[in-house]
Amino acid sequence: MNRKKLTALALAAALGLSLSACGGTAAAPAPSVSPRPPAPTQTPEPSQDPSAAQAAADPLFSQLKDLEFYFASGAGGWRTVLHIDGSGGFSGTYSDSDMGSGENGIHRIQQRCDFAGQLTQPVQVNDYTYSVRIDRIEYEKEAGTEEVIDGTQYCYTDPYGLEDAEELLIYLPGAPLGQLPQEFRSWVGYSENTRDELPFYALNNAVHQQGFSGYDRLESIRESLEGWVEPYAAELEMELTSGELTQEVCEEKAGEMLALWDGQLNELWDCLEQRLDPAELEPLAAEQAEWNAWREEQAAQAGAGPHEGYTQAAAEDMAAAELTRDRVYELLDDLDQSGT
Repeated sequence: MNRKKLTALALAAALGLSLSACGGTAAAPAPSVSPRPPAPTQTPEPSQDPSAAQAAADPLFSQLKDLEFYFASGAGGWRTVLHIDGSGGFSGTYSDSDMGSGENGIHRIQQRCDFAGQLTQPVQVNDYTYSVRIDRIEYEKEAGTEEVIDGTQYCYTDPYGLEDAEELLIYLPGAPLGQLPQEFRSWVGYSENTRDELPFYALNNAVHQQGFSGYDRLESIRESLEGWVEPYAAELEMELTSGELTQEVCEEKAGEMLALWDGQLNELWDCLEQRLDPAELEPLAAEQAEWNAWREEQAAQAGAGPHEGYTQAAAEDMAAAELTRDRVYELLDDLDQSGT
């Protein structure tokens, strides 16, 4: 899967950090990402008339293009993430990581599959179910091959959750859970009768009854910002301004802060690439390139000026983080105003 990553256009946001000197040592807890709650989506109005059903199926992919579908157990680090575009093209990644022994310089082992393909046109099964088939699927790396990159051994495999997939069932929000297969329900978190209706879009690999839960990616980004990104950034800020860190640790924490917000803005940019047409994305990409150059200039100026006890590298990273945090919220505000 060749999904564009915004490395040159570092989409990140920044924290307002009050500068104070670093001195001793301290440790920050690693962030913990809570499970993403289902994003509310509007249920289409299916029809029982065959001709109307086919007409309703045509725009179904357009309803799914802003979503990401997750197949995961909630235990362990494995997951398969799938995105479907407005024409039925799909792409995704399966990954499962474990610690390496350190032998031969291998510190991490990852099972991985980056894949892309095309679905057939949806066929309506009933008022809440559509059926599609995988017309084509391709892997970026051949299954069964391996390579080592920067201390990580990548073992390429098939995408878990799509093995032997002959038919994928698409369930609409509002589907009666009592009428859906029990094994599928256990994968999407509703093995017990805790509610009557499915609250989100979902996919079911019918041959193995493996369920993918659909989430609005943009809404998930907003929830992550509130749920763990801002609290973790606040912890980093407290450490950086405590005056108790050595300069070495201070540089590490400032780098963490910048990486945190760079990651959020890269995530947001990937989301924009999915949601926006090329004509809409092109001027935004040009604007982002200008912003990226401006951020580098501002960070360099911060590093060249008074550091108030920080090293040049820490001052530059902290300034860049402050600017990139602002950029994250600026882009989100623009999306809200445009109704995207």
